[in-house]
Amino acid sequence: MMPDSSSSSSSSSSSNSSASPASPEGSESAARLSDASVVAASRESRQPLSRRGHFKSRMGCFNCKRRRVKCNELRPQCSPCRRLALDCSYPPTPTPAASPIRSNPSMLSLEDLRFYHQFITTAIPPLPLKAENGWMQCAAMSHEYDFLAHAVLGLGASHITRHTNADFNSQALQHRLVAIKQVNEQLSNPPSSQQSLDAILAALFCLITQASLIDDGLADYMTIIRGGHLIVIIIIGDMSKSVFPGFTIEGHNSMAATLTREDQRDDMTDMNDFEMSLRILEPLVQASYEHKYYGLMSQIPLAMQRSSLQGKVSHQPPSSQS
Repeated sequence: MMPDSSSSSSSSSSSNSSASPASPEGSESAARLSDASVVAASRESRQPLSRRGHFKSRMGCFNCKRRRVKCNELRPQCSPCRRLALDCSYPPTPTPAASPIRSNPSMLSLEDLRFYHQFITTAIPPLPLKAENGWMQCAAMSHEYDFLAHAVLGLGASHITRHTNADFNSQALQHRLVAIKQVNEQLSNPPSSQQSLDAILAALFCLITQASLIDDGLADYMTIIRGGHLIVIIIIGDMSKSVFPGFTIEGHNSMAATLTREDQRDDMTDMNDFEMSLRILEPLVQASYEHKYYGLMSQIPLAMQRSSLQGKVSHQPPSSQS
């Protein structure tokens, strides 16, 4: 059976038409699609350009500032000045302002507000005599000296513990230890400013007073008193510019004389007990200075029979009597 000629002719014609070149409209569309794919591919492959950091000269030399060019601030001569053989000079470097002596700052609690209030209202140290104005100045500057702040807060805490039912012994001891440590650090390199010296002296007064309020504080009391005496004599010297100008031998005795009653004492019970205690201690007295001090103490009961003022004056060496 022979194939149909018409069918073969139709198949050949269809094959030739599919192999024939594309029309002009089809070529243009294909070109546009190709261009769009190239642009999209180039956008995807393009990496963002990083901006170069800008170096801004803040402490440039005088020449670069005058010429309004960037200065790389090399010392002793910047690159632009070296290239142009110019004399390179810089403005002086600013120095930070001097600040009061401070130890490491410490975090305070809300309880410390109560201790501070107790100090400024009730627990101000009795020494120096009649020095309330000086103590208010010290309280005002305690925020500048951590050791003074801790001494103030420790005294306030001990005073509350001694005179109320509250127990702040642990807080008082913590403040006391920090204050002693920081005062010792200050004394290793004593300051020269009067305010800093006053802060140290005020902290010692607070520590002395606190020692009288805590159990077994007599050893600390005597040690700090000796230390404070040396600070006044050796480091401070002239007290006229201090917030405690009356804290001298003459000033203390004069103020004490004005505060001591001159009338005769009616009740001598405490003086009798004092005299008995002296007799118990007499066998222990050995050194010459101990005998001298014991003799002065022995005069107090007899002088107190006349007046409190005579009792005060009787145990002072003749050179310091007012």
